[in-house]
Amino acid sequence: MGPISNVDRLVSLLRQRLEERDRTRFSPKHATRGARTPAGGVAAAQALAAIEDVDDGQLGRALVQGLLTEQFGEHMLNEPRFQQVVDRVVGAIAADEAGRSLLDRLIRELRETARPA
Repeated sequence: MGPISNVDRLVSLLRQRLEERDRTRFSPKHATRGARTPAGGVAAAQALAAIEDVDDGQLGRALVQGLLTEQFGEHMLNEPRFQQVVDRVVGAIAADEAGRSLLDRLIRELRETARPA
């Protein structure tokens, strides 16, 4: 088996986040909405999801940026090269049917959890 690409790692991380969300959502001890506090980058994407004017593309990019920021540190956030990496990863996910489907699912779930109860 060949080396895992960065996009594969990110898709794996997205899958992991979805699985964590599912476990948290359906766990009896976490029955209340929002019982788990997301990490900083993901929390920012979650806050964006609550804003109706933010389109799915912007939200998806914010989510990917948040995940990458969690991986590499917040000090990278304002680096132009880091933003280029975010753009490339978002493009690679969009070009991959499974990755795009996974990101779309996560965006839908973010929007659902951002709605007022």
